[in-house]
Amino acid sequence: MVLLDVLEEYLDEAAFRWVQWERTLVAPDFTLAETAEREERLLACLEGLEDEDALDTVVRPAFDSEEAPRISAAAHTLLALGEVEEVLVRLRGTEAPARAAILRALEVSEAPGLGARLLELLKLEDTALQAGVLEALAFRQEAPAEVLVRFFRHDEQRAQVAALRGALPLPEDAVRRYLPALLDSAHPGIRAAAMEAGLASGVRLAWEACRKAVRSPGAYAREAMVLLALGGDEAEASLLVDWLESAALRADSLWALGFSGRVAAMESCVKYLEVPEVAHLAAEALSAMTGLRLEGAHALPPGERPEGAPVPPEEQESLDADLVPRPEDDLPWPNVAAVRDWWTQARTGFAQGTRYLLGQPFSGPVLLEALESSPMRRRHVLARELAIRTRGQHVIPTRAFTRRQREAIARARGECARLKSTPLASTLR
Repeated sequence: MVLLDVLEEYLDEAAFRWVQWERTLVAPDFTLAETAEREERLLACLEGLEDEDALDTVVRPAFDSEEAPRISAAAHTLLALGEVEEVLVRLRGTEAPARAAILRALEVSEAPGLGARLLELLKLEDTALQAGVLEALAFRQEAPAEVLVRFFRHDEQRAQVAALRGALPLPEDAVRRYLPALLDSAHPGIRAAAMEAGLASGVRLAWEACRKAVRSPGAYAREAMVLLALGGDEAEASLLVDWLESAALRADSLWALGFSGRVAAMESCVKYLEVPEVAHLAAEALSAMTGLRLEGAHALPPGERPEGAPVPPEEQESLDADLVPRPEDDLPWPNVAAVRDWWTQARTGFAQGTRYLLGQPFSGPVLLEALESSPMRRRHVLARELAIRTRGQHVIPTRAFTRRQREAIARARGECARLKSTPLASTLR
């Protein structure tokens, strides 16, 4: 028999490791390989809970906690022990945020037959539950297209977005019957999801909606900007550069430009290294395009930041300040003079009219290399590009456990060797 205090320690450690792992998935300073190392410690703690003695002593009592990571760890443990029905009963009987914590465990669990059990829950009349379950099914890529299409006109915005993200590519009938209205939805989140789904289905109407959204940015402008950067040419990059003049849109523009890979974007990033509020974002984007590593002489020493840079959350004195750490808070700050000197020398190696990623002309193999080696925070967008360019045939679950991610990357290798590197607009119908 395992001692109770040992089991409690396993649960405490599992909850702590779960939080660490989730933060790593969006971190700017972790790669896939480094994430796998941190993940191993989480999985070891979860495995330690897979003991019959733990069920009634620490696992089931964890559901009375208000700590989401603790609930996720407990739900994952029950699923691993085959207690699927119990988890689904708990899911139906609880409310947010506990429901969200259980759903997260359902997303990443490898319990056999789980997808079919989740599909059964879609028959219930609880619309909020339907939306959450649909998100989990879309994440797991286990929802049939005919089921997803039924939710394109659901009452819950979340359900519509989840259905669009899971149904790649869209069935031809759905493109004709639903996509125009979804692209014109009153909900910006639905419009953004419809743009991406439309692009992954090769539909030009989605591209035009994306361009329109960037010309008159509002809510979810960041999403439209990213899609324009992924699929555009020099003209679209210039449109994004123009929005750098807007202080309100500058951070989003820099984020998107980092995926455009165009020389005009690189030059703009070098320019905005001089603006303390966004210098780290400009340096990140420049690094992603050119392959420059922001370390050594090209970065300020740890803990040092330029005058005028945003104050770290933990140092803010305002009672209204948001103290939750953001991924960008861990970005290195550039040594502006050193980076500018590097650019002066490197500029001639980048040609107008060519798109670059990690310093190389964009191609399928380069995109796959970036998915292997780029910071975790950027991989989510790179995976979206792969899904779009392969018409939804290769979806990398960048928020799943790394083994599942690597399996998806391995399956994409053959397709990536043949992947077109031309702007998306030239491939749409």
